[in-house]
Amino acid sequence: MNRNITLSTYENNVLLFKNITTALFEDNFLTYHTDNDTIKINLQTFSFTKENNDTFLKITKNKCYLNVKELNKTLEIPIEYLDFIYNNDEIIIEYKLISQENNLKIVIEIGSEINEL
Repeated sequence: MNRNITLSTYENNVLLFKNITTALFEDNFLTYHTDNDTIKINLQTFSFTKENNDTFLKITKNKCYLNVKELNKTLEIPIEYLDFIYNNDEIIIEYKLISQENNLKIVIEIGSEINEL
């Protein structure tokens, strides 16, 4: 089912941007698109993937992998901190990779179902 969502991205609790878009909820996965990326979140076991033309990033509870497509190289990046909260109308993902200076937080507010004919 398609739903309206509001995405807010924070770095060190400072709002970087806010976007309203649609997402597909299917088989415990939430999938949505930004201007350049396709994001897929496993809501049951938690994994977060972000893919674009250049890279593929996958974060799980224990590991983070970054694949640079042009080089066909995958790096494992240690996770310093990860928190994942999911309830019926909100998803919060907060994490800090060892390579980041500040933590990132993504808040997804889940809106109404979009009726399609």
